[in-house]
Amino acid sequence: MNSPPAAAKEQQALQDALALHREGKRDLAMQRYIAILKDNPQNLDALFYVAVIATQEGQFAEGIKVAERALAIGPPQARLHNLVGQACLRLNRDDDALASFERAIACQPDFADAYGNRATLLGEMGRRDEALAAFDQALALRPNNPEDLCNKATVLADLGRLPEALATYDRAIARVPDFALAQFNRADVLRQLGRLTEALTAYERAIALQPKMVIAHSNRAATLKQLGRLDEALKGIEQALALDPNFGEALVNRGNIALERGDTDAANADFTRALEIDPERPEANFGRAMILLSQSDWENGFRLYDYREKLPTPPYVPLPYRRWEGEPLHGERLMLVCEQGLGDTINFCRFAPLLAARGADVTILTSQQMRPLLSTLAGVTVLAATNAPAPNGKPQCWLPLMSVPGALKLKPDAIPADVPYLTAEPERIDIWRRKLGEGGFKIGINWVSGAADNVFARRRDIPLTAFAPLAALPDVRLISLQKGDAARQIGQVQFRDRIEIVDADLDPNHNYFLDTAAVMTQLDLVVTCDTSVPHLAGALARPVFVALPRVADWRWMRDRDDCPWYPTMRLFRKGDAPDWNDVMARIAKAVTETMTR
Repeated sequence: MNSPPAAAKEQQALQDALALHREGKRDLAMQRYIAILKDNPQNLDALFYVAVIATQEGQFAEGIKVAERALAIGPPQARLHNLVGQACLRLNRDDDALASFERAIACQPDFADAYGNRATLLGEMGRRDEALAAFDQALALRPNNPEDLCNKATVLADLGRLPEALATYDRAIARVPDFALAQFNRADVLRQLGRLTEALTAYERAIALQPKMVIAHSNRAATLKQLGRLDEALKGIEQALALDPNFGEALVNRGNIALERGDTDAANADFTRALEIDPERPEANFGRAMILLSQSDWENGFRLYDYREKLPTPPYVPLPYRRWEGEPLHGERLMLVCEQGLGDTINFCRFAPLLAARGADVTILTSQQMRPLLSTLAGVTVLAATNAPAPNGKPQCWLPLMSVPGALKLKPDAIPADVPYLTAEPERIDIWRRKLGEGGFKIGINWVSGAADNVFARRRDIPLTAFAPLAALPDVRLISLQKGDAARQIGQVQFRDRIEIVDADLDPNHNYFLDTAAVMTQLDLVVTCDTSVPHLAGALARPVFVALPRVADWRWMRDRDDCPWYPTMRLFRKGDAPDWNDVMARIAKAVTETMTR
């Protein structure tokens, strides 16, 4: 046992080492700690700080070894267990880390650091409800701790509780206004909430605090892209790539901008580079899928299209059954899960009757509102997604609806295009026949896609004023099929008196399209932007003219005015002009030719 003078000398040596350690002089501090241990191998403080420095220097296994040596010598210490947990985390030994944090808490039930570390790890492990409870315990011990608040907010965001996450980030920032990570995470939540202008400001605050935060530059650029400010977005991405040329997310963002501009070569180069860095990056694989599908390489395109399930916001929830790969079905029920937009569902539901005709037991899972319309598909069971059938002894397999062409190894020149494959209800047809009456060449029109929160979906929208050439045609009756706020444009155009408004499917929470389908049966033609309306008209085998933007969706293929999906459809593509006047003039001419046949 050390004599009092020796103990005092040892304590002074420890304080001197600690002072060096706090100044960042780790090498000198380590020499002092080792000297102390040479005289007294059982000095737990010195062992602890040697383990701390080893961990700080990235020598995690060595840090664990030293900490465990200290634990073997003396009584259990919460700080040592906590340190072991932190080192295990860096070695991706999550279970060992969690056990160490729990040992630290058992040793010292008021050890807030261990609660915070345990909570953060639980969140990363996907055990989010447990993480929230652990954060509450940590915050009860150290109220308003900014790191705990920030990490708790991240868990809330992962749970989709975005308003709570935002409020919690705000609490962290109120405590530490220059908390760059909290500012960045707050920006991400604002972006998810669709508050893009506020998100942009928050990203800029994070960048001002931490100018080399590459992901902040990249996400700011992605937000500018969502706002349609492509030139600024591209500049922001270049700033991110200047900081890290191998930052895959920025490469994907730049590729997506090129894709939106129709520059598939540049987009492909960025997606390919991102995949060289990380071959499994979902966004890059999905971007390449869009290119390949638009180029009619469906074999490779649909293979990569399945990466949409791994996107940050996947378009469907997988079912807990075997995924169908296109093989013959023998007594199994095939469940097709609807996904993405209403037009996508109408477009791809054609495959369900085809599979049923081959002897498959096919069930489509869709929304309650779409169920009545899809129930007109031949030989197919249609259920609301919440009513998925239990196995009841019958084997089940599943597939997202838009993956069916890939499973069937379908080629663009072999699209099943037997129309109609959907039908309108006879009773509603009779009602609308009486309401619309006879006379005139009846054209249903739709000009806005309805995707108000997506600037690139809005590029498909057409100002109602552009329909003036149709309104000027003699003997034409324009029937509005437009829903939502865009219908108010009718009162703002000079030819408002030429547009007939029909009260069809006005309730967005009611059954979709049943009245609209019946109205379409009484029309001579439908003229529309790229939205769900042309898909419905095509599925009903009604004549339909579709005005497409210069960079159109992949399914419309390239440089053709016919549509292999729908034999009754004609495509009118927008050129480089900033407006739709030329497209609508061509449509008006085609209408005149149709009327005079």
